[in-house]
Amino acid sequence: MLAVVGTLNYADRFLPAVLAEPIKKDLALSDTAIGVINGFGFLAVYAVLGLFIARIADRGAFGLVVSSCLTLWGATTMLGGAVTSGVQLALTRIGVAVGEAGSTPAAHAYVARNFPPERGAAPLAVITLSIPLASAASLLGGGLLAQSLGWRTAFVVMGAISVVVAPLVLVVLGRRQAMPALPAGPGQGPARPWDLLRKPSFIAVVTGAACISVAGYALTTFAPAFLIRTHGMSLGEVGVHYGIASGLSGILGLLLVGRVADRLSARDPRWLLWLVAAMTAALLPFSVAAFLVESRLTAVWCIALSYIVGTAYMAPSIAAIQRLAAPEQRATASAIFLFFGAILGSAGPFVTGVISDALTAELGAVSLGRALLLVVPVMQLAAVACYVVASRRFVAELVRVT
Repeated sequence: MLAVVGTLNYADRFLPAVLAEPIKKDLALSDTAIGVINGFGFLAVYAVLGLFIARIADRGAFGLVVSSCLTLWGATTMLGGAVTSGVQLALTRIGVAVGEAGSTPAAHAYVARNFPPERGAAPLAVITLSIPLASAASLLGGGLLAQSLGWRTAFVVMGAISVVVAPLVLVVLGRRQAMPALPAGPGQGPARPWDLLRKPSFIAVVTGAACISVAGYALTTFAPAFLIRTHGMSLGEVGVHYGIASGLSGILGLLLVGRVADRLSARDPRWLLWLVAAMTAALLPFSVAAFLVESRLTAVWCIALSYIVGTAYMAPSIAAIQRLAAPEQRATASAIFLFFGAILGSAGPFVTGVISDALTAELGAVSLGRALLLVVPVMQLAAVACYVVASRRFVAELVRVT
């Protein structure tokens, strides 16, 4: 059920990026405006409110939080189909951000509450399957709907699905679970959420994940537009080719990384971090080639392989920070993780849009590809360094629950 909720979460989030070209033309928006609406405007609200809603989830109200959030973001996605200006679209996306803010931290805390630490990466990987599934759903479903019935209809249909599913979440997850607390050590009070920020390994993981988010949000926001402008693909072709490629690569990458992370981390928990660093470094050449090759299909598959980094890093990273947190801190730990990922990640679409607009006069349609080349691989390389640094203090800072 959490995987279904996550799929709807990211499908509604990705929809404006998939439909960026028709939205841009219909509402007369620039690349910078698209970057702000899909980037900073959305993610800033998402990040800040996630911290507050996570405190409710940390009291055990997983089902109530997720169901309520799902209803809100589905309804505001539907409203997006009625907008007539960029400002109105931005306001509806803020509503979506409010709804989505509490769902993911609550889901992560639910997994940590119901699975032992050494088996945490695999169920988190299953939940994170929602990202490639949502990408494929948005690209295929949203793209084909928009091409045949218009982008507004796509918004209404995708949002309505979320509203219908919301009551089922409350039935499956229940309203509340009792939350255990760790006994305080000598001279210590109960664990406080902000104690996590005193752990260098936590900060390093959050920073590395934020770097991946910068690259990932830039790629998610502008990859469809890049394929349309640079390679002359139609919206339907992008939906089919890129939707299938990114969906397959994301799913296979997540399943493989989740299983491998659990097996290796049972021997040494630092493998949760080493695996992310190794995977990101190995896929870095594809992140460079994606925006330089001339073949449209080669570009599609290079982007899809680069896309693995932006999905597969989540399960090991969340499993790692959950192991640094006490039970009553776990939803907040995920919210802090997502807060910095969203706030810093929002710079990805914004900076990419600004660079693209600045280069348009000189490079024309090629400008967007050059902007992505300056953002995506550079931030992925920075992430590798952060995860390596995080591994140095990780074992000493683990929280052990008996």
